[in-house]
Amino acid sequence: MNNLPTGFVTDTEQIALDGLSQKSREAWQHLAGQDYEVHTGLTSQYTDQIMTMSHEAAIREYCPKDATERFKNLENAEQWLNKGRAVFLLLKRGNDGLRLAGYSWTGPGTNSHIPEGQTTFALRVGEIGQGQGLATPFSWLVIAVSASKYELKDFWLETWSSNGAAVHIYHKLGFETVAEAPGHRPSASGDQVADTRIYMDLSNDLLTEDK
Repeated sequence: MNNLPTGFVTDTEQIALDGLSQKSREAWQHLAGQDYEVHTGLTSQYTDQIMTMSHEAAIREYCPKDATERFKNLENAEQWLNKGRAVFLLLKRGNDGLRLAGYSWTGPGTNSHIPEGQTTFALRVGEIGQGQGLATPFSWLVIAVSASKYELKDFWLETWSSNGAAVHIYHKLGFETVAEAPGHRPSASGDQVADTRIYMDLSNDLLTEDK
């Protein structure tokens, strides 16, 4: 692992086009063409925006821990960052500056369902960015930059089978299902909903081919 952030930064840093692979350049250009930028690092100000976004219906439905634990407040967010998390922000350019449209992170983590997994990956796109084809290029930049800048590998994730849009995106990126486990998930309403947990990983060969 190479210098993973462990706290808030003063200023975020935009991912530069120079030095990216062809596939990553195409992802960067796709986002830029729609007035979006991808930045690394997390400031306390953007944490405030994440706290608000984490309460949006779709995020609360499938990722309730964002609102109730990870980004419940600045103190919780700072403790979470202390684990070593590379945070990526999808930002929309506008007349009033940059506005949060999504967030993602990578970092060290393991899961018993994915024996070879070393790096956890998570993605959230807010309502402002829905329906614009942003999730796939944003995700690819996150993974590619995490691999090149922080030397992370063996990416994995877990999601729910009922979250069909997310599963479709992960398959497009090259993630493959390695295990499934029927169970229940907490919903935005607080009820327990019957669902199936899906565990997926990404072949390192895809990142090697992209260099």
